[in-house]
Amino acid sequence: MESTYLPQEISKILAFKKIEKLHLIITLSFFLSFLATTTVCGQELTSYAATGRGGVATTFATDYQAIGINPANLAIRKSFRDPKITFGFLEGNIGFFAEKITFGQVLKSYFPKTFNNGSNYQLSYAEKAKTASDLTNTPLSTNINATLFGFHINSEKYGGFAFSIRDKLDFYSKTNATISEILFLGQNASYFTSLLLSNGQTISNSPDLSEEVRNQVVFGFRPENEALSYGKVMNNSTIQMLWTREYNFAYGKKIFDSYNVQIFAGIGGRYISGISLIDLEAQNNEFVGETIALSPSFPVEGFDIPSPTNLGYQPKKGFARFALPKPIGHGYGIDIGLNIVIKRNLYLGASLINYGKMTWTGNVYTLTDGILAQTQGSGFDNYNFIEFSPETFQLGGEGSALSWEGSSEFEDELPTMIRAGASYEFFKTAHLGFDVIIPLNPEAPGSLADNLYAIGGDLHLNKFFTISSGISTGGNQDFNINIPIGVIYHGRKRHYEAGISTQDISSFIGDIEGGGNTISFALGFLRFKF
Repeated sequence: MESTYLPQEISKILAFKKIEKLHLIITLSFFLSFLATTTVCGQELTSYAATGRGGVATTFATDYQAIGINPANLAIRKSFRDPKITFGFLEGNIGFFAEKITFGQVLKSYFPKTFNNGSNYQLSYAEKAKTASDLTNTPLSTNINATLFGFHINSEKYGGFAFSIRDKLDFYSKTNATISEILFLGQNASYFTSLLLSNGQTISNSPDLSEEVRNQVVFGFRPENEALSYGKVMNNSTIQMLWTREYNFAYGKKIFDSYNVQIFAGIGGRYISGISLIDLEAQNNEFVGETIALSPSFPVEGFDIPSPTNLGYQPKKGFARFALPKPIGHGYGIDIGLNIVIKRNLYLGASLINYGKMTWTGNVYTLTDGILAQTQGSGFDNYNFIEFSPETFQLGGEGSALSWEGSSEFEDELPTMIRAGASYEFFKTAHLGFDVIIPLNPEAPGSLADNLYAIGGDLHLNKFFTISSGISTGGNQDFNINIPIGVIYHGRKRHYEAGISTQDISSFIGDIEGGGNTISFALGFLRFKF
């Protein structure tokens, strides 16, 4: 039976271009999440100041950096010397977290000429098998935040108003053992019970096969009567990505003032332009998330399926595709916040952030569950998820690897969060506090998977420099421990400000107990205050 089945399936694979679709979608997710370089999904780490404190910002953030954190802070002025007008350009944060993948391995995979002595960084079969095991049920997340422009004006009488334009890209995945093996072992994954060698011989997929034999495998398959649906193959796996561009407005006002207590309240709103969405999740052997919506600026081969929302694909070249991508959705979100200041030193803050919905109107497709019967390709050879070829992956099944159908527009909830924090300022020299960030709908793309806890603060060394640090855990990193650090430079008369920070300095100097790595950079060099 197998000898008849195998040639038929090989001929299907050689003739069928759609067999790469699952990997295209997965790889596009990784690509979009690494496009700037390559921390954490869903939390507000746009500014270098918040990143340097590990996310502690509910009672710290000021001017337009308070947008998406606590709009009440827009009205706070600690002294008459505080600036009335602040504006800035091109601030951002890029971060990547994957437990048991080190910073050095990422650098070698993406920049082998510089960090691997000029030769390609390639994992052995044993190393690939270990990586597949390490990534099983392990969160991998990427976050890119970029404030293209921000403006804030503050008046003691009228309160504070802020505006910003910001891009946010959040990626999160957590895959089961089968998907992890297929990603890194390809046709040698244990799911495929039989293997075709380059000499034409068919053998059983035994765990005792040598690496020499594994290197001769050209095709892995499983009899159709034993093949599982994609819902079963991906059970307990999640792959989510959300890319939006926000146009934010926020207002804060002092609503109560006495000698010992001041109360500030704020509200914010945003118009959201949706650029791309991927929401694939399987639970109880069935897909509970099965939707993608991709901007026409990023074409994917094979997606010429008729759809009531089809916009076609008009790829842009070079940097234009990232600077001016064609939107395919729109939405609205609101923020509300409160900050209570007691005796001008103790701050108590809380906010509801990003409550609203998105409507996706273009290039929307849903997944129709098929079966996984065979694959061809060796899997990833390193941690470069951008570059791949048919030799890396090919998936086939009953009729096609994946069956997609066009879909009408649909609504999706925004990743809504509650923030709560407190801090104390010591003689205007040090400011120490904590934050708790609670996701209200963790199943939404772009949301935190769990609560995030952070302790951090600022130390003003002199009139020119401020350093920040702290400790954080939770969110999309389980209980991995991060130690952030940041440095802020204040120009003469504080009319100019610049900063740089990372969410986890330990990733650059060595591992700490708890495992995992966070590769994070936050930069801002164009902030002006008057």
